[in-house]
Amino acid sequence: MKRNPFVYYLDQYNVLSPNHSKIYDEYTIETHEHNTYSFSIETKIEENLINILESNPQNIILTGNAGDGKTRLCRIIHDYFNQEPLENWPKDGIVEFPYKNGKIRIVKDLSELKDEVIEEELSNLQRLMASDEKVFYLIAANEGKLSKFLSQYSHLTSLREEVSKRFKSHKNNKGQLSILNLLDVTSSVYVDKVLTEWNKEDKWEECQSCPMKNRCIINMNHERSSSDHIQKKIVEQYKLLDYLDTHITMREMLIHISYIITGGYTCDNVFNADYKELEKQTKKPYYQNIYGHGLDENSFSEMKALRIFKSLDPGSYSLSSIDDFIVNGDINGDTKTEEAHKKLINNSLDLQLGYFKKKLLLYRDYDVDKSHKIIDDWIPQLRRKYFYEITLQEDENTNHLLPFEYLNEYISLFDNERNQSLIKKELINGLNRIFSGRLTETSKNLLATNRNLMIHDEFKPNREIRIEQEESRNDLDRVPSNFSFVVSDEVELKINLAVFEYLMRASGGGTHNVLQQEAEILIETFKNELIRISDYDKFELNILRYDNQKGLFVEDEITLL
Repeated sequence: MKRNPFVYYLDQYNVLSPNHSKIYDEYTIETHEHNTYSFSIETKIEENLINILESNPQNIILTGNAGDGKTRLCRIIHDYFNQEPLENWPKDGIVEFPYKNGKIRIVKDLSELKDEVIEEELSNLQRLMASDEKVFYLIAANEGKLSKFLSQYSHLTSLREEVSKRFKSHKNNKGQLSILNLLDVTSSVYVDKVLTEWNKEDKWEECQSCPMKNRCIINMNHERSSSDHIQKKIVEQYKLLDYLDTHITMREMLIHISYIITGGYTCDNVFNADYKELEKQTKKPYYQNIYGHGLDENSFSEMKALRIFKSLDPGSYSLSSIDDFIVNGDINGDTKTEEAHKKLINNSLDLQLGYFKKKLLLYRDYDVDKSHKIIDDWIPQLRRKYFYEITLQEDENTNHLLPFEYLNEYISLFDNERNQSLIKKELINGLNRIFSGRLTETSKNLLATNRNLMIHDEFKPNREIRIEQEESRNDLDRVPSNFSFVVSDEVELKINLAVFEYLMRASGGGTHNVLQQEAEILIETFKNELIRISDYDKFELNILRYDNQKGLFVEDEITLL
């Protein structure tokens, strides 16, 4: 029976598969059907690299994690400026070739070289930066190793200083050297491109005539993840990672999206499945795979994406209205709600071809055959299914299944100065309560205080405090995902989604969320910096005292004689 070769192409990204590839600079694999799929994503950074070398030639260092695509970018530059594509990298990973503006010397991975070779190449780079010689380096390097190596050699001081400046800010990319850090890339930018490319119908033509089509979880996942609505929801989950300052490498993203579609299976697994194996496969719908359900803890040890997604799992959070819809939506009495329930709870493969629907009726009508426990076991999965597949226009509560009460407010701040201004007082109130560790009265001003309840200074929101949105970048694929809370142009608190959620919950008098620890470290440093720049009155002591009538801590002052 004919198999779909594209499924075996996806299998190269399955870390449990013998076909798993550690190298992704080409994104190609020859399948057992002898068909080759070539896959690449156009990125802003490759366009920028070409533009620099063509229009403003200079030395370039690419940094980032393993799997970010540094080697692939080196290959792209080589192939763009040469008639013949690079077949294989030389043993030392160094290639030099002439082009119209001089020569380009590519070092595909500085970390792979011996120390004496690294010293030689970096010394040559430093020399070239001070000369008029038209040789331009493109070096792929790990930031930590590069910085450490430069600090060990006194004769590389000049280069170390130039590198250090550019690591501090990409705005220092000028003159003879630019550093492009792939950790600055916004991960979610590429997700919809990969989903769209991998779900193109020409890659799934063999599945249309397959006799196992309706029993194939891979095909079901392909069809579902082809939906614009579901693709958008998957991209939104990746945007949460951006909002949390979590960078996912290209390699991790490809592994993850491949697993979302295949569940780790191939056509052979589907064709050879007996009844028990088929039941096991039905437990791998895309909305389970996103969060790694059913996987051994060590199976995806290299997948940071799964570890982070587990903390964002919408199946873990109960919302009574959604749980009631799952159990009773088809007898709600509202036509639209009942239709939505029938569409969600049907006889599809992920619901074991009607098994759950039968158990739901037994639970509701008779509560027999241990159906109560079965329903409880299914509820987390069905919350995930609801999160991705419900399309009722009036339904706006799917985000309530996420561990963020203020996600919508956070998203509303982007490119909206009015909302940024309005939210400022909530953030100030949250900071005041966290600084003091007390439930303080709402104040217009930011109070530089701590748990000893002494107010060192006050900062006025209109004159001394502003919220700045992260700038967009044209040199690589990064879209704004966080903000800065700036006081007196001296002290800055970076506000990502975790910090924002923490401050908003504190302002509302609510409990902290699972990301409390990450937020507290940043806020404690910010508080200490505020106290450092404070200018307090020597003859007045400003404090917070408890007001019995209000049940809050309020501002007060004591005159010192």
